[in-house]
Amino acid sequence: MSAADPTSNRATDAPGLADALRGGPARRRTRRDPDAPSVLARLVPDRDGLVDIGFAAALVSIALVGMRTGFLGAEWVVAAWAGLVLGLLVGHVAATLRWAALTGFLVLAGVYFLLGGPLAVRDSLVAGVLPTPQTVADLAVWGVEGWKRWLTLLPPVDARGPVLALPWLAGLLGGALTLGLARRWTSVPLTAVTPVALLAASIAFGTTRPAALLVQGVGFAAVLVGWLVVRSHRLRAPLQNGAGRRARLLTGAALAGGALLAGGLATPVLPGAGDPAARDVVRTRLVPPLEVSQFASPLPGYRQYTEPNEADLYEEEVLRVAGLPEGAMVRFATLDRYDGLVWGAADRSADGVPFQQVGSRIAESGPGTPVEVQVSVPDGGYSGTWLPTVGEPTRIEFDGPRADDLADALWLNTATDTAVVPAGLLGGETYRMSAMLPPAPAEELPEDLAVAGGASLDVDTDFLDARIDAWTARAEGGAWGRLRAVAAAMRTEGTYTDGGTAGSVESVYLPGHAVSRLTRFVGSTKLAGNDEQYAATLALVGQRLGIPTRVVMGAEPQADGVVRGKDVHAWVEVQQDDGSWFPVGWETFVPSRDKAPSEQQLRTEEQQVGAQVPPPAGVSPPSVLQGPDQAQNATDVERRERNPLDPTQWALWLQLLAGVVLLLLLAAAYVAVVRWLKARRRRRHASTGPVPARAAWVWRDLVAEARAVGVDVPRGVTRREQADHLDAAVALAGRPRTPDGEAARGVALPDGVVPSAQVAAGVDAVVFGPGDGDPTRTTTLFDDAERARRTLRSGTGRWARLRSDADPRPLLARTERTGRRPRPAWRSVPVLRRT
Repeated sequence: MSAADPTSNRATDAPGLADALRGGPARRRTRRDPDAPSVLARLVPDRDGLVDIGFAAALVSIALVGMRTGFLGAEWVVAAWAGLVLGLLVGHVAATLRWAALTGFLVLAGVYFLLGGPLAVRDSLVAGVLPTPQTVADLAVWGVEGWKRWLTLLPPVDARGPVLALPWLAGLLGGALTLGLARRWTSVPLTAVTPVALLAASIAFGTTRPAALLVQGVGFAAVLVGWLVVRSHRLRAPLQNGAGRRARLLTGAALAGGALLAGGLATPVLPGAGDPAARDVVRTRLVPPLEVSQFASPLPGYRQYTEPNEADLYEEEVLRVAGLPEGAMVRFATLDRYDGLVWGAADRSADGVPFQQVGSRIAESGPGTPVEVQVSVPDGGYSGTWLPTVGEPTRIEFDGPRADDLADALWLNTATDTAVVPAGLLGGETYRMSAMLPPAPAEELPEDLAVAGGASLDVDTDFLDARIDAWTARAEGGAWGRLRAVAAAMRTEGTYTDGGTAGSVESVYLPGHAVSRLTRFVGSTKLAGNDEQYAATLALVGQRLGIPTRVVMGAEPQADGVVRGKDVHAWVEVQQDDGSWFPVGWETFVPSRDKAPSEQQLRTEEQQVGAQVPPPAGVSPPSVLQGPDQAQNATDVERRERNPLDPTQWALWLQLLAGVVLLLLLAAAYVAVVRWLKARRRRRHASTGPVPARAAWVWRDLVAEARAVGVDVPRGVTRREQADHLDAAVALAGRPRTPDGEAARGVALPDGVVPSAQVAAGVDAVVFGPGDGDPTRTTTLFDDAERARRTLRSGTGRWARLRSDADPRPLLARTERTGRRPRPAWRSVPVLRRT
């Protein structure tokens, strides 16, 4: 054995392989090189590090500005900036200490869950600091599924509670990835990947209203280009081909000027340039998961508020509203869709605005008088899924034992100002509301009103034409003049009836406003009905005249704020040419209650339809239910959320346990498959192909496995030089390295270890030897390499071996040069050049 062989003089006190692979003396405080800087000293950023931190913070901050239109309040800024600062800290530490990607991910996950409670969510904390299992559950759920829910919420979303996990996570990941990649890799293009992706995501997940065009457009581009220039200048020599700093500055200025000129010329022809207000985002492409057609329309149940009625609500208190000015209206629901059976609420308004889930605070979108009201629902009073509101709500907060159930599922259509709580009001609830109050409905209609046009119905309403012609024969003023004449005729010529008692003659006037009921209503000698028939008919007349109309059901509170059944009414709204809606009060088209049908009219109606004939039975969806007692027929939509931490929910626990077991089995299967593929690859390389190629692959596979274990094997050197590093990793422990980083020579290997230098020498003999080589020699080399590989693995810890088994990089190993060769010109492009 030659003197250069590191196994010639074996030391009796050779340390274990695990210590050597973990770095030897650098990890032992008592034997640390006194000249090496401490960990704390290494963590202090130098000038280049501070520059990168500053640019990364500026870019991520500009990108996060895109979330401004999606949140209401300043709490999201605190969460996003806290995440950004901690993300920059983790990215700097990971790059300085050369952490593996998995280590950095685990640290980020720990920071996200441990500090996400006090810095962002701030719910369910112990002493306001320590996170609870509920806090961790909220962070986990919102970090994965919260983005989809945020996109379906009505923007801007109230920045309180678990929703703050989204800006917290965005800032944390944005800061860590931006700085981590910049400090680890010298590639200039790679530096821009994370901030550009974050900017694109913030814009795509934003709203149709731009957050900050100048800042996110010009500001982001200026900061990013400046950072790329600084990093490019940092990697270049002071002189290159005779070009100095001045030449570079002039070249950069010329390129920037050319880019500005090209952008100015191309802007007019870019997509969307013709309509600057057009903005397509992900939020507009999503359909919120709520179908309001599942909820019964309140208009068919109007008679439960009249007299006489089995509900006995006519003189009973159904609501109490405090703080509302006299004459202001309470809106139960806006009904903007007629299907021939019922006026109901559409899933999307005529302008395409859907019902969206909202938080306690809602952004203002129109003018009005601000009011603060409190609504109380007494037991036995108002009930249903339609939440009574006033004006344009800007804040809704529930009180009482069901406050969380109602607040967690509050849906609002901002175009119709209609709110829905699927859990339903059952009586005994109280909620506070801030709103912008519009003018009250006019008792007299104006002579002139600029109304919109283009309305149409899918339902055949030809039965109205004869009445419309008779009522509007002398009307002037276009469509609005004709609608105004119809309203006046209804009030003056019609009569009022609620159907009377069960045995009275007025019971021939049935409830409902389907086409069949309204055909009989307008076909009578004199109209006879209540707000339900009159409002439904007037709205259909408006649609027939081409005016967009809708029906509103609500109430006018008394002076003391009490709403009784007799205060509930239905009225009509018409759309003006500016897009706003003008209320047509019920006093303008519904006859007075004391104007009952005459006896002759009752006998005529009885002869036509028969006394006390009930409406035909049929199967209808909940949105088209007829009759006053809808509570017995409506769909049970109360969905109570289950606490995942409740031990009684054994089925949920079994599902969670099965999910964890499945993940562990998948991970074990992945490790087993990768390990089998690598062993199969090594055997195939050693047994197929020309003999020199077999021998070369034996060494390449050994080097690839060594790198997977954690040995730093240099590239672009000879096999003998690589073997020295492999043997040194096994032999060196507790000994300092030379200043140039090369392993010390003459260190003995432990007993029973197959030296890598022996395998390298055998491979070189086969590759560079005469002839085609002996195939049996490759088999011997393969066996030696396998023993050397097992030696490398046996000295490492269990976690290192598991990580090596899961590492797929040996499967991707390709031909590696064993000598130093000139670098090709195409490799000079800095794509993924690592520092």
